Amino acid sequence: MDRVIHNRGQVASESREKIQKIIEELNYTPNILARTLASKKSLLFVILIPTHKKGTGEYWDGPLEGIQKAWQEIADFNVILKTLYFDQFNVESYREKISEMLSMNPDGVIVTPVFNMETQKLTDNLDKNNIPYVFMDSTVDGLNNLAFFGQNSFQSGFLAAKLLENGLAENSKIATLKPAGSAMNQVNVREEGFYAYFKQKAINKKYTFCSGEYDSADEKKREKQISDFLNKNQPTAAIVFNSRVFEIARIIEKLNLQNIKLIGYDLIKENESFLRKGIVSFLIAQRPEVQGYLSVMSIFNYLSYKKEISKDNFMPIDILTKENLDYYINFTK
Repeated sequence: MDRVIHNRGQVASESREKIQKIIEELNYTPNILARTLASKKSLLFVILIPTHKKGTGEYWDGPLEGIQKAWQEIADFNVILKTLYFDQFNVESYREKISEMLSMNPDGVIVTPVFNMETQKLTDNLDKNNIPYVFMDSTVDGLNNLAFFGQNSFQSGFLAAKLLENGLAENSKIATLKPAGSAMNQVNVREEGFYAYFKQKAINKKYTFCSGEYDSADEKKREKQISDFLNKNQPTAAIVFNSRVFEIARIIEKLNLQNIKLIGYDLIKENESFLRKGIVSFLIAQRPEVQGYLSVMSIFNYLSYKKEISKDNFMPIDILTKENLDYYINFTK
């Protein structure tokens, strides 16, 4: 039986079939915990994720919460978890952390692939060394990642456009806002999906569009840039493609601008506040805790159980308004 279970050595086909049938009838699975503990072999998983102020309710607290929950379940299997943080607005920071990660010789890797070109270089190295890797939150097409856990970014951008366009009068002006110099893969794909909606059936001819960029680090500079942009363009509707729509909402509130239909992403504390006030009309959420949890468990199950994993695992695209917010929060607790 041992040879069949572990697929080693020669076993007659007739005997193999009989043993396989017994295994299936008994619903047998190997005692991986006992085997791993006995071997004293540890597994090193390295997480590459954007830096943030931990415990403040920022978006990246969500994936880390799920990652920690998963690790608590598998820590007894001699699993070691290391988390590396990079500046999502600085490609050199990403490169430095990739180099640090590779020097650790990990058994498995979970990556938030913010920068496409650098991610491709990283995955070439991981492929060469047979190190499995999972993408979390966003993905890059055409690579050999074991799995991806996150939203369909293009589809979520398409949906955001539909929500924003519903009820808008003809000749309305629509603003798109994002940090200056942003190269974030997910943000760009959401924006592609957004404009794809308006291009279908020539819907874009009904509206005018304006795009604004702002400083992501300097609050005073950002406030002036956004204030000048809003006063100059006077949009009827606006969208922010990342989790920091609250920065725009705060300025709209301060300027006392009325009737701007505003959409953003992710249920974080500050976004929730402006959704309740009605300054943000819709939030599109994506269950980051689930993404983090499943990313870790998929790597673990693959390495420990050789379990097959679907490559694309899309999270629900949750549409939140102030009317359904409390029900959503209570359900997901």
